[in-house]
Amino acid sequence: MFGSSWFSVRTRGCDGVCVDMSRPVFQMQVGSSQRGSQRTFSVLDRLLLTHPVWLQLSLNQDSAIYILLREPVGTFLVRKCSLSQRKVLCMRATADRSASSVKERFICEEDSNLALERAMFSCVLRPLRSPLEKALVALHNQDGSSQRLSQNMLRLKGEGAMERLGVRTGVPDSREVERVKQKLILMHRTHSPIDKILLLLQVCKCVHKAMGALHGDFEDFLPALSYVIVECNKPHVLTEVEYMMELLEPSWLGGEGGYYLTSVYTSLCLIQGLDKDQAFSSCVTPEAQEALQEWSCRRSRELHLLSVCPSFQRCVRILFQDGERSAVRTLQWRAGETSQALAQLCASTFGVSDPQQYTLYWRSGGEMRALPAQAQPQDLASHSEGGPSLSYLRTDHDFSKMRRLTRGGAVDLSESVCEE
Repeated sequence: MFGSSWFSVRTRGCDGVCVDMSRPVFQMQVGSSQRGSQRTFSVLDRLLLTHPVWLQLSLNQDSAIYILLREPVGTFLVRKCSLSQRKVLCMRATADRSASSVKERFICEEDSNLALERAMFSCVLRPLRSPLEKALVALHNQDGSSQRLSQNMLRLKGEGAMERLGVRTGVPDSREVERVKQKLILMHRTHSPIDKILLLLQVCKCVHKAMGALHGDFEDFLPALSYVIVECNKPHVLTEVEYMMELLEPSWLGGEGGYYLTSVYTSLCLIQGLDKDQAFSSCVTPEAQEALQEWSCRRSRELHLLSVCPSFQRCVRILFQDGERSAVRTLQWRAGETSQALAQLCASTFGVSDPQQYTLYWRSGGEMRALPAQAQPQDLASHSEGGPSLSYLRTDHDFSKMRRLTRGGAVDLSESVCEE
């Protein structure tokens, strides 16, 4: 039921405003039925503009059921569980009047920074993954490292591999090696370095589990890891590791992530540089040590640069309205930038020719107020659960003609936000 593609939102104090989420774009009539102008809101626009209606975090379970039983099927709200402190989606699923007609499910919430990072990877790295991979492969073909790695993997694989690699602990069996191989194949398909490092962590933990509780030091782990890499025979792991080392945000390179990533890199360097009659050694080669040291210093400098730069920024939804023109856009408001800079960005985004005639407004306590000239995103961050809601309007706008909005200042989608 909760996988259904439609919901409805009904607000009190309005004439039965219903948002049908089954359509990707919502066409609404502005004002009375005699007025023919239409405004377009996306699904996300509707959810953001109506969040004071359905986001009721203070409600308990009994209150939520009581409210929803008085509303049509498909009406939903979001409350917070007092025990787990997790958000709960409550929706009236059937028409009967019993409490069982209201279904509840916990909402899986993702860290906003991680969500934005994943979105950036999807937008930027998905089209770039193939050219980056080709460049890395060409680089390793040119210096011969890729060929040496492939040849040594084939030579070491098979019977006697554990002895040649100096393995003194337990290792994953053939079934587990096959599972590791599938994870490496999946790693090659994904474009996100976060997804890649998570798969790599699973591989390394599989090796650790097979080693046993008595063997946990690096000198035992490196041969066991090298054995699994050789048995999988996937030379592309080298380019995958370099991809992660260069593109992961520095915070992912600490702790387990950095330890296992550098362990796999060291293992690949040892396998690649192993001569025919040379015994495997778990000591890091001088070349690998120098490369890791240079990489660590460079990424540390990047982390320092990030720490001294202002990191607070907010994506704000801004409603623009001028007569029959209206639009909703998401703009980035960085720390250190005043509302004047944001207003200039609005003028450019919405194609305003006389920006001095327009002002940014925000809703505070049910009132539309001009945004202070020196306001910054952190000044408004704590005033609303869903973030500040801003409007870019003419300075001579007659707010006395604004219609009364629904509870909590939610926008009534059946009428204009600012009626003329």
